Amino acid sequence: MMCTVRRAAIGLAALLGGSAVGVAVRLALFALGCLTVRLLSVLSLAVVPTSGALDPVYTHALLRSLADIQLQGLAIAGPPGDWLHATWPNLFTESALAHWAPARLVIQPGSPVLARWSAAAIAHAGVLGAGLMLVRAGWRRRSSVMLAGLAMQSQVALGILGAQPSVRELEATGVSFAASAILPWLALRGHALSDAIDPAWYPLMPALLVALALCLAYTPVAVLLCLRRRLGRMAVGTALAVIVASAACAGAMRQDVAAASPGPAGVAEISAAPRLTEAFDRWFDEQSSAMPPPVAGPSRVQIVGTAYHYTYVVNGQPEVIKGMGLNTQYSQQLTPPERAAQLDSDMQALQALGVNTVLGWDPAEFDGVLLDAAQKYGIGVVMPFDLDPEADYADPGVRQQLHDEVLAWVARYRAYPAMRMWGLGNEVLHKIVHPAWVGPQDPQRERNAEAFSDWLVETADAIHAADPDHPVTYRSAEDAFVDWVAAAMQRRGGGPRSWFVWGTNCYQDYLAHIVDHWSESGLQSALWVSEFAPGGLAVPDRPAGFSAMWAAIRHDPDWVLGGAVYAWTRNGPEGVDRNFGLTDDGVPVDGRSLEMLSALFHTE
Repeated sequence: MMCTVRRAAIGLAALLGGSAVGVAVRLALFALGCLTVRLLSVLSLAVVPTSGALDPVYTHALLRSLADIQLQGLAIAGPPGDWLHATWPNLFTESALAHWAPARLVIQPGSPVLARWSAAAIAHAGVLGAGLMLVRAGWRRRSSVMLAGLAMQSQVALGILGAQPSVRELEATGVSFAASAILPWLALRGHALSDAIDPAWYPLMPALLVALALCLAYTPVAVLLCLRRRLGRMAVGTALAVIVASAACAGAMRQDVAAASPGPAGVAEISAAPRLTEAFDRWFDEQSSAMPPPVAGPSRVQIVGTAYHYTYVVNGQPEVIKGMGLNTQYSQQLTPPERAAQLDSDMQALQALGVNTVLGWDPAEFDGVLLDAAQKYGIGVVMPFDLDPEADYADPGVRQQLHDEVLAWVARYRAYPAMRMWGLGNEVLHKIVHPAWVGPQDPQRERNAEAFSDWLVETADAIHAADPDHPVTYRSAEDAFVDWVAAAMQRRGGGPRSWFVWGTNCYQDYLAHIVDHWSESGLQSALWVSEFAPGGLAVPDRPAGFSAMWAAIRHDPDWVLGGAVYAWTRNGPEGVDRNFGLTDDGVPVDGRSLEMLSALFHTE
């Protein structure tokens, strides 16, 4: 009897001790993992691949974002945690942040999801591997070491269950964006992760993702043991048992929630949409009724000022661009009456949100119907003209044909009251050449980039001559290609063009650097942020991300005219639209971000 009790006590001690050791090791490895991710991202920035297989701008942005992971502190559960937080607030956070765990390292809100998962993978792999080897070491001797190893693995599995990944969070890492931007030759345009998942699988997705996380964590130690030729059936069986049991728990814990939210993302966050929609509908009605009627007749838009002191003036009134990207596919999916009704609904919602400008990328979507819908609600439009980066801009025939098409387009839409700016191309140089900091260019591509830049400035001058009442903007990836256009303006002469506005597209904290240093860019023109969204952040962190990016935009009002959020709807041609889209054709899927943007725009 005494022997049995003693064995039970030893076994219990081994389980508790293994769990405690596992927690301590995981916390230490997680902190080490955060530092490792930051260090690797910084080192990698110096050796961004120059191969044409990788997009240097967005690869650079991805690596830069990984360095933004920050530890907030250690949360200890219960009264001890409260005392530690009160005594050393710089080291210990509120005990409530430990959630159900005895201790938890808390990441600063706004840290990128991919960096957090990478650090967690390092910690999980270390503890699971150590536990697996302890199980193997204690198996033959039937010692308590085996129980300690099982406890270490179980507490990691429980930790993953406590913070289960979702498809939407996985997409927030930028997987679909990276696939379409960094590896365009590999990713299918318009595809997101959720596109490939049948709705019947939504209840099982949390379980599959938990199993995937555990498999990835076990991989390093499995490889190590294989290399040592000591991987036995027992080790494999133990690992599979933990994976299967944890995945089963995940499926049971999340099945009801996922099944209740059968939207394209298949996650619980969307279940709040009906409540948010009702609240927004009431608020939209109140705001819309208070708006003055739009001014009739053609609009007159000016960029007043010189030498990095500019004001955006619409029909005689100074204005800050509070924009929203419309990357819709309505013209392909809806009948003309349905499209007109959807655009009317969108514009009403955008007006209530505080948006005063919309922009887009597909000329087929931006026509008189959209301009009329925007004018009805007092919203301006940046009209897009799509330019093919593969065209030969050194060919006189190509140049003339495009020139004529652009001027015909200007003549068609210049008299619409909702007209604000002419959007001549988007990230064209980005698709022709790589940034100068990458290294030497391909000579043929360099010649085409120079020819395009000359054509761009020449055509912008022609637009301004034909329509001096609306500025011209060129939208570019970050600030990587300013030199090309600045050099073309010098070659063509004519001095600074205050009516020419540079648009920058940025999804990282690097936006603050771009706007703060714009006066050093060498291009004497106003700046606006033609695309912005907090890339790589978890969905709950996005409202704060939008707030920080809008603060960066408004930090230099002398030369920054405003900015436009990407994007209004998930109904777009690219996988990234499913990631950043704020609504499903007007139905909010990220209500908290919409509320934040409304507060920012109305405060402005």
